[in-house]
Amino acid sequence: MKKIYKLLVFLILLVTILLFVKGYFYKKEIENNKKETVCKFVYCKNAPKTTTSFFKYYVNKKSYRNSYGTCPENYDEKINKFYTIKYSSIDPNKIIVDFSKEIKDTIEILNAGFNSRELKN
Repeated sequence: MKKIYKLLVFLILLVTILLFVKGYFYKKEIENNKKETVCKFVYCKNAPKTTTSFFKYYVNKKSYRNSYGTCPENYDEKINKFYTIKYSSIDPNKIIVDFSKEIKDTIEILNAGFNSRELKN
């Protein structure tokens, strides 16, 4: 019984360490290959104990829809607004969204790949 308990504790510890390492390398890749653009906060998915935020953005005229982290407080006020996003030039699916930098400049939004219809939604 003690061996099973030790094995279980070891596995939990190993998984926790691997998650931290994965997160570290995720952020490191973005910082080392950082590009910035504008993203649109399009949706917040609610699950029983967590939330997930979804964004739309363009890289090299290709549209991406991706999730990033939990939804911010008062997310219903932030949906369909535009924010600064950092992404990896190696893998544009790896993103970090900055909710503190709302983009309101129409020219900047249009230059990021969005069309005028997407501005109004």
